[in-house]
Amino acid sequence: MATNLEVLCPCCESTLVIDRVTGEVLLHKKKAAGPGQSFEAMVSQLAASKSEMEKKFDKGIESQKNRGRILEERFREAIERADKDDKPPVNPFDLD
Repeated sequence: MATNLEVLCPCCESTLVIDRVTGEVLLHKKKAAGPGQSFEAMVSQLAASKSEMEKKFDKGIESQKNRGRILEERFREAIERADKDDKPPVNPFDLD
């Protein structure tokens, strides 16, 4: 039911596809190049965008590798805090 938003950028006239739930930019479509651009320039732009996408992919892979370690550290810290806290949890029926 939650479809994505498509927004037209007023500066560069590119289209942004945004997820409604998270607000994350899912896709960035640049405005098509004009017919005055040379083939060599288009090939170099394609190579540059390919290397940029590979860098983003590698960065995502690295963040996923570190994610497990970070979550494990947070879990251990939460267990330590729970062990140090000697108060019993508050019973909601006692608040009446």
